[in-house]
Amino acid sequence: VVGARMTARILDRLHFPKDISEKVIHLVRYHLFYYNVGEVTAAGVRRFLNRVGPENVEDLIKVREADRIGSGVPKAVPYKIRHLLFMIEKVKRDPISPKMIKINGNDIMEILKIKSGPRIGWILSILLEEVLDDPKKNEKGKLEVRILELGKLKDRELEKMAESAKNKKNEFESGAEEEMKRKFYVK
Repeated sequence: VVGARMTARILDRLHFPKDISEKVIHLVRYHLFYYNVGEVTAAGVRRFLNRVGPENVEDLIKVREADRIGSGVPKAVPYKIRHLLFMIEKVKRDPISPKMIKINGNDIMEILKIKSGPRIGWILSILLEEVLDDPKKNEKGKLEVRILELGKLKDRELEKMAESAKNKKNEFESGAEEEMKRKFYVK
């Protein structure tokens, strides 16, 4: 807070434009954020993103790196910062869920003329898996045709297909997370 006040006075004295001054003051104010790998949760990272603004994260990390280099610290980007970047990317990604597809349970009930029940969930899981495999299938018309095909199957077949789809989704999610971990060199 003290650094932000000093920055405001300096930028005002140098007649910087207001928008640049506000951004620089914001970055200086938040660049000394607290982050410990084992202590900060995904919810904490979401709050951090909300406070700082997703558009400012990259600049904030650069300010933090510059501060570390100026302080004579051996590593400009320590494990904690890399882990924070990993968590930010993880939090920014939408969770993989049936909400991603362009059709919902009400649409399925309307198309198949059935009431709510487990068949709806099974069909949504199957459609989600198929859309993950081929995003081009995520069009309402194509999904409606596939729903009619799936609607003809027996409950046992649908349940088995849905279970297989859930397993594929879990594999996809864990693979994506592992890829992000490698990108940021974190465990």
